[in-house]
Amino acid sequence: MLSRLTEIEVTYPFDQRDHRPFVRAFLRAVHEATGKTFSPAIYRRLLSAYAPQRRPSTSTLAIEKELLRDELALEREGVAEAATLDAPRLGKAIRAAVADAMDERTTPLRDAGAGATGPDTQFWRDRANESEHVLADMRAQAARLAGELLAAQASAMLLTTELEAARATLSKQADSIGKLAVEAEESRRFTMRAIDDARGETRSWRERCQAIEAQAAAKAKEDNILLETFRQLAYQRGAAIPPVLRKGTT
Repeated sequence: MLSRLTEIEVTYPFDQRDHRPFVRAFLRAVHEATGKTFSPAIYRRLLSAYAPQRRPSTSTLAIEKELLRDELALEREGVAEAATLDAPRLGKAIRAAVADAMDERTTPLRDAGAGATGPDTQFWRDRANESEHVLADMRAQAARLAGELLAAQASAMLLTTELEAARATLSKQADSIGKLAVEAEESRRFTMRAIDDARGETRSWRERCQAIEAQAAAKAKEDNILLETFRQLAYQRGAAIPPVLRKGTT
């Protein structure tokens, strides 16, 4: 707000006879800073705080407030209408509207300056020249804003296109990820079934091996008993004792 006020002070120097140009710019700056319009009393307080040397009348504040509200309403209508236009038509519409507005505002000033006479003629001529300069600046600013708007719209269209392409790529990647997840789940289930089958088969072979080992141990025990029985019977009947056994008994 302070930086904007400095620009307004430079553009509209103090004039005790006419506060309206400054008030108009000041009210616009307040709206840009707050997004709202206020009563003349509030505007007077703001002027007392930011520009105490400016003391417009309450009627001037009220009139400029109503004009500002009308301008804001027209701007909102223009934005709503511009939203329905494409970039080329919008650019033409902006340039045409700016040209029409500038012509409508400059024609009365030129007509007034051409036939004016009397002691205040020079004053009004100076005011007309000043208005011409202001309007020229406004025309240049409007053209610049129109160009910026077209560039912003083109950038927005490009970003929209890129966003749609990114969404399409993301959708394809999401589908691929979903398929990979299904395949991974199926592979995991197959692997778990194979592991369970292998565990069951291993358990079955281990049980078989344990049973065979138990049978072999029992068979070996029976064979040893049977062999010892036959050996004792053979010795009782006079069979020769092998040298190895004889050495073991001495």
